[in-house]
Amino acid sequence: MSSITGVSSYSKYLSLVRNLSGGQNDINRLSEQLTTGKKSVDLNAYGPEVQKLLDLRAEMAKKDNYIQSINTAAPRVQATDKVLTSMESIVSSWTSSTTFPFQPGPASVSTPTNTNPNGMKLSIDATKSTLTVGANYTVTAVPSQQGGNGTFDVTVTDGLGGKTTRAINLGTTPPNDGKGYNFNISGGPGEGAILNLTFDSLKAASSSSFSVSFPQADQVKDRAEGAMRDIQALLNQRFGDRYLFSGSRFGTEPVTDLTATTQTSKITLNGAVVNADDYFEVTVSGKTFGYQIQATDPKTLTFVAQTLTSQINAASPPLPMTVSTSNGIISLVGQQPGQKFDLSARVVNSATVENSVDAPSTTQAPTTALPQIDRFTLNGAAVDIGDTFEFTVAVGDPDDPFNQNYYLKNPTEPHDLPPYQAYKVSYTVSDTDYAAGVTNVSQVADKLRQNFANLNPAPPVTIDAVGNGPGIALTSTANADPNHPGRSSLFSTSAKVTNGSLQNTISVGTLPPEQDSQIDVPVKEPPELPFYDSEYLTKGKNPDAYRKSQVTIDDNLNLTYGVSADDKAFQSLVKAMQLVRTAAANPGKWTEYSTQAREMLTQASDQIRSIHAKVASDAATLETTKDAHTDSVATLTDRVAKIEGIDQTEVAARLSSAMNVQQATYTVAGQTQKLSLLNYLA
Repeated sequence: MSSITGVSSYSKYLSLVRNLSGGQNDINRLSEQLTTGKKSVDLNAYGPEVQKLLDLRAEMAKKDNYIQSINTAAPRVQATDKVLTSMESIVSSWTSSTTFPFQPGPASVSTPTNTNPNGMKLSIDATKSTLTVGANYTVTAVPSQQGGNGTFDVTVTDGLGGKTTRAINLGTTPPNDGKGYNFNISGGPGEGAILNLTFDSLKAASSSSFSVSFPQADQVKDRAEGAMRDIQALLNQRFGDRYLFSGSRFGTEPVTDLTATTQTSKITLNGAVVNADDYFEVTVSGKTFGYQIQATDPKTLTFVAQTLTSQINAASPPLPMTVSTSNGIISLVGQQPGQKFDLSARVVNSATVENSVDAPSTTQAPTTALPQIDRFTLNGAAVDIGDTFEFTVAVGDPDDPFNQNYYLKNPTEPHDLPPYQAYKVSYTVSDTDYAAGVTNVSQVADKLRQNFANLNPAPPVTIDAVGNGPGIALTSTANADPNHPGRSSLFSTSAKVTNGSLQNTISVGTLPPEQDSQIDVPVKEPPELPFYDSEYLTKGKNPDAYRKSQVTIDDNLNLTYGVSADDKAFQSLVKAMQLVRTAAANPGKWTEYSTQAREMLTQASDQIRSIHAKVASDAATLETTKDAHTDSVATLTDRVAKIEGIDQTEVAARLSSAMNVQQATYTVAGQTQKLSLLNYLA
């Protein structure tokens, strides 16, 4: 072979190698286009359209960022919308008379417990009374300091700070109260209550108690507190890693107990007379305060209340409350809403004396020469204030008041017997007489002798003189009448002791929330926090509680969205629900409080609808803006595709062709590789 032919063959070999390399490059380029859908990932390949392509890509990235921000904000807005829908449903239900009736319903009064029925037994007519829910009424009767002996000062307390006293003597004509006696309560949330009490007996110191409830009002109260707990749960709703209504305090639960109020409790000392060695004790939040009455102390409940109040106020460290006393009632008021304290009290009364009387007996039967003498004796080492001693001298036969049966049985005897008549003498140990020395049965016997001597008209019987001790002798003023030999007795005697029961008691009651504490609380404005905010007690102010989230959703368009738990709409709603509970806790003022509650519910409903409309508008704005961005991204994608895009069918065909050519080239190259150097040189 000539040198020229050899060079030509080598040149063909080199060309073959170049063809193999170029063909593979074409295959790689076409494969990449088919995979990416783009003409090239190298911007330089687009020449003068590079800047246009960069602008389109930047616009797409911006739109995608807006969509991503909207996707973050929209679910929170939708969650807020659902919460507000639930809240509006709650408010709507409370504007219905089915949930919140116009009347508190009838009262339910427990049967009075009469500790000493012989001394005092009473009943209450609920239909003629105006009562207070939650009241535990205590009725105490003690000898009156103003009225005559046999008159009792009857005091009624309600355990809520209310009290009233009136003097009653069942032996006189009752006042013009109709049937029963009316007691008008004054003081505390129960003020204005009227109790119509009927006394079956009232002859010695005693006490009775009964409680009042309003089942329908109680149900309203329970439902209101349940609704407040539901509202609290809604305001503490969480979405992802943050609370919806906490402002910018994302990890802080915004609301504490919506039912919390400033606690006001009353300690009512029930009774009228305090004895030496009586022990009174009050326990406040685990601290105990007590006092035992000394012989030289004033024997009044007012003194006891003042002493205990002074002890509580002197506690170290000081208790977080204001403590005061008036009229034997101790008031304890917490310093902040939501701050609660436990309260209990007890009384250990000193021992009382049980007195008795021997059954009267006739120690001398009447004869024509001798009068009749009856005797009885009062027993007991001492007497108590409020004990009542009585005896009755009866002349004649109560079953035959005008002696007609006697005359029929004894027709020959003259009709000159006196008609039946009973002469009753009673004496109740008063605190005034007790202090003056009437402390034993001998002095009591003398009081009975004095009262018997003052009877008008005077009975045909005389009594032994003052100073004869606890035994009383009664002597007829005449002897047996010979004209009536069948009569063996000129008079009969009966005697009775009704021991007083002056057991002092203490009642403890926590008052229902009062109207003024709800209505007059102003709406808190930023940065001040309402009482139910979780940081109210620790900070009092925090602008972050009101700060809402903000998101940029378009060019020059920022959307502030969300609602804080401190919004005035929620403040109005909480106050409205508190007023509902207040109405349920004060049936005596149901109309007044329920009217105010309905007005505030309407106000809260309007305010919540307003913020709900804003939230719904924000949700619509987010959705509309996202749709616009999605459309823009689709348009931009089309424009980019027109620059970067390929015709996949054409590229696939070209790739197939290139691969065939490359395959043929590889075949030729394979044949070339069979040539040896010797063959090549030849």
